[in-house]
Amino acid sequence: MNVNVVIIGHVDHGKSTLIGRLLYDSESIMEGRVEEIQKLAEEYKRRFEFAYFIDSFDDELKEERTIDTTGVMFKGQKNLYSITDVPGHKEFIKNMLTGASHADVAVLVVAADEGIQEQTGRHAFLINMLGIKQLSVVVNKMDLVDYKQEVFETIKTGVNKLLASFGYSDIEFIPASAMEGDNIYKPSPRMKWYEGPTLIQTLDEVEVSKELKPLRFVVQDTYAVDSDKVVVGRVESGTLNKGDSVVFQPSGVRGTIEKIRVFEGEIQEAAQGDSIGIVLDKEVKRGDVCGLVEAPPGSTEEFLGEAVLLENNLRKGDRLELRCGTRRVKCEIKEIRERINSETGEIVERYPAEISENEAATILFATEPLVVERFSDIPELGRFILVRDKNVAAGVVLEAVR
Repeated sequence: MNVNVVIIGHVDHGKSTLIGRLLYDSESIMEGRVEEIQKLAEEYKRRFEFAYFIDSFDDELKEERTIDTTGVMFKGQKNLYSITDVPGHKEFIKNMLTGASHADVAVLVVAADEGIQEQTGRHAFLINMLGIKQLSVVVNKMDLVDYKQEVFETIKTGVNKLLASFGYSDIEFIPASAMEGDNIYKPSPRMKWYEGPTLIQTLDEVEVSKELKPLRFVVQDTYAVDSDKVVVGRVESGTLNKGDSVVFQPSGVRGTIEKIRVFEGEIQEAAQGDSIGIVLDKEVKRGDVCGLVEAPPGSTEEFLGEAVLLENNLRKGDRLELRCGTRRVKCEIKEIRERINSETGEIVERYPAEISENEAATILFATEPLVVERFSDIPELGRFILVRDKNVAAGVVLEAVR
């Protein structure tokens, strides 16, 4: 079974090191990679770190922090894992939202020597907002506190209380040292007081349900290839077959799939995640979303969303650009229904006039026609970015008003 995992937590609490250790202990690192990283570490006069298996971009290694989301794969004792390491810095929350949006399970990393920090609560809020219900906690860097059980228990109590405020319960807490390899892939002989599972054993118990979803093909562009009009895009959910009767929204164009083209030639069927070109004798535009006639995408001009403000203020009546999928539309903040503390999830105020940087809110948006889906149904069409000069907020769709 393939399980998608996102690693979250405050900056410098050891997320990248944790993934590097999993790769190393599961023997998933390409031959020669260890030597390559050792040379890079020597060049930048750094101590060798397992994090460098992940933070291998030149500027990240110089700065010793994760800037963008990074995805890697490894095989556990039971499952195949796709793991995403996302930034801990608050200025990279947008990337974190993108990185976490496909996850089946989250692992929250909390450093034993620092405990709960600003991004600990904010990341917990975000994964709850994204609907990730399965969560484990790794109390990392236990080597820095001499593997003391009382330190682990104190942090466990505090984090449990925090996560309970978001509705999480029955969480597995694992005392660990990613740097030394304690309780990540192998049980630790230095914490005999802990009798629970290792991280990999915890992940191997994850249950993933894969439900069938309707076809959603997002149009990126159109080209003329030979004598064909080719609509290029990506299948975000469901399957598309040659001969299918389809409808595009918000344009309302209907047609029949004559060909499905890929670089190697033609195929009969495309599945979720496939980037393809489709041939049909109709004109469609970038930003349109295609679905089967019997299960069409719905166009809307109003939806309810939950967003985290990345900078400045956002007021009722503000006009911005909204981006969802490949479509960009003008939108208006029609109503701010709830102002939310993004570290605790607490509703601070109902129907406020504005929200401030790093706060979250439930917002009613009025837009030009576009296709959105509830994030819980189809994540790829359920997340959005608000732009005013540059990105000012990122969020998820709760409900479209049809």
